[in-house]
Amino acid sequence: MSDHNPQVLLALEVWIAAAWADGVITEAEEAGMKAVINIAKLSDEERATAVGWLGKKVELDDVNVSQIPTAERVNIFAAALGVVAMDEEVAAAERIFLERLQIALQIDDATASSIRKRSGV
Repeated sequence: MSDHNPQVLLALEVWIAAAWADGVITEAEEAGMKAVINIAKLSDEERATAVGWLGKKVELDDVNVSQIPTAERVNIFAAALGVVAMDEEVAAAERIFLERLQIALQIDDATASSIRKRSGV
């Protein structure tokens, strides 16, 4: 039986797009994302795809956000905040990305606000 989970790959794509939001992936972001990719339940092919995103810019528009189940959206948004904060600097472009991600994931302002407070972003 396969452990294949397209949701995991989708989530990774969102997080890597978050890391790319300021136009560059820092060493801290790359190391953090590689650690997540390595422990994620992915096939070798999916893992290679995810690692590829670290080398070639992924935009939010590239991600099929509508495929993310509603129940997972808050967690994915919260994790994206963590990714953006990995390099200890939240650029204006990253803030814009997070606003767009919040809209794409259809997370209301009150929920987003409480997630942001918890993550400090």
